[in-house]
Amino acid sequence: MEENEKEFLVHKIRDLKDHFAKGDIASLKSSGGDFAELAFLRQEKELVDFSIVAYSLAKFLEKPYILESSEWKDFSLKTAHDLEQCAIHLEHDQLKEYTEQLSAIISEINKISFYLGRFTTSVVEKARIKAGAQMYAHGASLGKAAYLSGAEKDELAKYISETRLPEKYLSLSLAERLKKAEELFES
Repeated sequence: MEENEKEFLVHKIRDLKDHFAKGDIASLKSSGGDFAELAFLRQEKELVDFSIVAYSLAKFLEKPYILESSEWKDFSLKTAHDLEQCAIHLEHDQLKEYTEQLSAIISEINKISFYLGRFTTSVVEKARIKAGAQMYAHGASLGKAAYLSGAEKDELAKYISETRLPEKYLSLSLAERLKKAEELFES
């Protein structure tokens, strides 16, 4: 990974941590979309994991019964700490530790989702579908969006068909996608 790409990603991870610490649901959802789009443009599954984290945390913050649970405080402090550790590991080129830390965050999100959630589908699975839909909206084929996001293709297709995504977004040509990716890394 080039230095400017690494710095950009470290910045985005810290932004994600800050949005969570502030309880900024809209910014978390926006970060989730940004990570999903970036994952598609760079064809990197690990970036989808940050999208999943962002969408999942936003969903938790929308649920008063989760925020009022006795488990929430420890979970939120640990998650903010773990996101910072991800950024630090990446800064120091500790890629194994960075990947392990990110996996641990998703594992903790899954645990609290199953423990406190009221639905049979975990928040992580819902976030995978949301990330896949974002990629689809930005030009990925249904198969590619399902592959990168880890969402079930049938579930993703069902979700997309229930939205206005095909109407809302125009498909971008490869040249337009590359230009957009370059603009992301220039900022």
